[in-house]
Amino acid sequence: MGLEDKRKIFKYNEDDILEILSEYLAKENGFDTFQSKSIILGTPGKDLRLVSVISDVDDDDITKLNLEEIDKESVYNGTHSDLDDRFLFKDKNKK
Repeated sequence: MGLEDKRKIFKYNEDDILEILSEYLAKENGFDTFQSKSIILGTPGKDLRLVSVISDVDDDDITKLNLEEIDKESVYNGTHSDLDDRFLFKDKNKK
């Protein structure tokens, strides 16, 4: 059995990525049914980030939220955003 037989290739567009991440975040936070609004901002490899708002109630106003403004006002709160610098790889060749 070659490596090709053990590998699966995935390629997702932006809508797929947003749906997968929103569903994951909702489940992780105990929401059975939810509404969400999400956006991917930034540049890959530099400052790529997800801004997502999830509500477990019938929240029609969620569609009116300005996610770019929320991005400006919010700090990173993901599970990897607060790792100690000792655990992060630093490329010594990157300037």
